[in-house]
Formats: sequence, C-alpha cells, structure tokens
Amino acid sequence: MYIDAHNHLDFYNDNIDRAIKDINENKIITLANSMDINSYNLNKKYSKKSKFIIPTFGIHPNSVGSFKGKLKELIPYIEESKLIGEIGLDFLWVEDRTLDEKQREIYYFILEESAKRNKYISIHTKNAEEEVYNSLKKLEYNKVIIHWYSGPLEILEKFIELGCYFTISVDIGYSNLTEKILMKIPIDKLLVETDGPTALEWVSGEYGYPSEIKNVVKKIAHIKKISEEELINIIYDNFNRILN
Repeated sequence: MYIDAHNHLDFYNDNIDRAIKDINENKIITLANSMDINSYNLNKKYSKKSKFIIPTFGIHPNSVGSFKGKLKELIPYIEESKLIGEIGLDFLWVEDRTLDEKQREIYYFILEESAKRNKYISIHTKNAEEEVYNSLKKLEYNKVIIHWYSGPLEILEKFIELGCYFTISVDIGYSNLTEKILMKIPIDKLLVETDGPTALEWVSGEYGYPSEIKNVVKKIAHIKKISEEELINIIYDNFNRILN
C-alpha cells in the first residue's frame, strides 16, 4: 500500500473528485495537510469520501497573514487532529518580512501545544532550517516529519541526529540536492509525498494527481538500488510507527 505523507487536497479544486478517485483506486493512504482552519474543515469533508484520507490541522506560513483569531482558539483543532500539519517557518517564499514575527508566534504556539499532546507534526522549514531545528532541540521533541527538506546538509545531519522523519517529494530525479538528501536520510526515517497537484507543476510543468506517488517511489528505489516492493513496505512500516 502506498503512503503519501504530505498532500494538499484542497488545492485540487474542481479536480478533487478525480483526485479522490485516484486515491481510492490506488489505495494511497494520504495525509491531507491543511493551510488554515477552512482548509482543515475542507479536508475533513474530503475524508468522508475515502477511508485512505487522514486530515491534519495546521496553519501554513503562507496563511499567517490572514489569521485574525486568538491563538487559544486553535487548541480544539490541535486536540482533534490525529497529526498536525502543515506548520513551520518560511523566509524564502513568504516575501513579506513584516509577517516574520507573526509566523513565529503561530508556529511556536502550535508546536508547543502539539508537543504537550504528543502529536506528530509535519513541519515546513524553507530558509528557516536552523531556527526550526533549534525550536525542536529546545523542546527535545522529535515526533516530527520534516517536509521536503532542501536546506544545508549540515543542518539536515542535526535533524537526523534528533530522530526526525523526512519526506522526499516530486523533485527526486530532477534535483541533485534532493538526491544527496535522500542518501543521507536513514531508511527507517524515510517517507514520500506529492505535496498536492501544484508541486509537480512547479518541478516539471505537469499537473500532479495522487498516483504520482508511484513515480516518486520508483525513482527512489532506483537510486537506493532496492526493489519497489521492498521500499513500499519500508515506507508503510515507517508510517505505521508514526500512526501507532
């Protein structure tokens, strides 16, 4: 059974029925990461159409500017969600530097409240790798999935030492850095993802449906010189450790 450890089903819009059909036909266990409260509620709605979809609550760095509520209002969502995601810091794609402190305020709040509740968390780290690492190290918390890491290899080593999990995404086969990162990730901490339809568009110009996860697995198996079946089983076991 395939695992997509980071998807954005809310990005499919008019194509969502086809995407859910793809998930169901290919039996892809899918973590539906959220951008904000509305996104989480939408992912919960989608999960009613598939036993393979797991909705997860988070406030993405791109969404912090539109969050107008009080932080304590997020606690019921944190408590309800089986896993947390997507949260994090982004000082690369989020260009408005006036939002940096609001990013931090929301990230640290959700991180700390999630850690108190022993939740696994999917974390975004773009141009904030060292700060995210330091935040986890301070809490001595490693129930974390580092989503699509692309930062310095020396900080990657610190995340590995801490014991985090990592996703490899749809740029495998296109990015030399991603291949280097893959070869450093311990096999028992490896997960794969599609990151919704727009990630593959960004990489190759193709619209990405959930079954693109098969190509990610195929490319990783080739690079790691193991069979696809063996890799599928390894990733499945890794994910089950997180769920259980």
